[in-house]
Amino acid sequence: MKRPEPDRKCRRADRHTPVVMSPSDPSAVLAGVKRTEALLRDARSVLRRVDALAAKASAAEDPSGALIAEVRAACEHLVSQLAHRQQIERRSAKQVARRLR
Repeated sequence: MKRPEPDRKCRRADRHTPVVMSPSDPSAVLAGVKRTEALLRDARSVLRRVDALAAKASAAEDPSGALIAEVRAACEHLVSQLAHRQQIERRSAKQVARRLR
């Protein structure tokens, strides 16, 4: 099977990390930063809830510990990805702010 050609919007097609294009509109950049911050806040909140669930499950010796561990790993990965995207978007916002000066 032939591998599809990498998407031109991707900086590194092997890792599927999309490049955040910095629009010239400062309000659009700010809106993107705020959206990502809200997603990151919510993802961290979910991670805390999963941690609490894991603590209760281990105290009750519930057999669902492996499934909870999988959910926790997925939440950690999501938080990591969103934190990385937040860094990229903040750099983009700084570049737009510099261009406006």
